[in-house]
Amino acid sequence: MRKSRYVILLLSLVILQAAVLGQETDHYYNVDTEKKVRGTIQMIVMEPRYKDSSPFLIVILEERKTKEMFNVEISPVRFFSQDFHKGEELEVVGSIYSLDGQKNIIARQIRYRGEIFMLRDKHGFPAWRGGEMTQKKKRKGKRF
Repeated sequence: MRKSRYVILLLSLVILQAAVLGQETDHYYNVDTEKKVRGTIQMIVMEPRYKDSSPFLIVILEERKTKEMFNVEISPVRFFSQDFHKGEELEVVGSIYSLDGQKNIIARQIRYRGEIFMLRDKHGFPAWRGGEMTQKKKRKGKRF
């Protein structure tokens, strides 16, 4: 009886390992590949990026100097409330990765219309982990 349990456990582990190794690795924020890109918005799309999550706001950005195209992952649609328009300027600081020959950026910070929006902290953890985007106002002076 005990021997059959070990065999079943061993088979389960082998099947689980095969399933995990067969999956594609998801992209993630890597602070070592961070870059600043400034360019013109070419297209705005909303598409699913992560399993079991709301659609992501994706901006297709053409870099100003090199004319390279980047897919910029901004945030889940429910989190970001600004309207982008084709032809407007956008500056992005984020982690770059390539997928199927396409350059992608996971945005940490964007500058748009003179405002800076922090989408992730300095380690790359998303600001939407706690829910909707909220502006934290800093107060000067002592609290009573």
